Amino acid sequence: MGLLANIGKRMDRQAHLMGAMMKRLDVDIESVGLEGDGARLQSAARSCLLCRNSDVCERWLEGAGDTAPDFCRNSQLFALHRKS
Repeated sequence: MGLLANIGKRMDRQAHLMGAMMKRLDVDIESVGLEGDGARLQSAARSCLLCRNSDVCERWLEGAGDTAPDFCRNSQLFALHRKS
């Protein structure tokens, strides 16, 4: 597999994990997107893309947690934008 294919695969995986984490934590994605005209969401996506805890994140998502785990770089942001 080529470099670009690997990068694309990584981006897809991380986007999936971030979306799943936001859904699990009941994050209001619209309010995150509005913060700083989208800059905050863009920064969160970059943090997720660069995260080295993907396997841990995947396992956490398979469990039953409903508060952001300590290893998540975006845990504070997600906590601030919970719907409930």
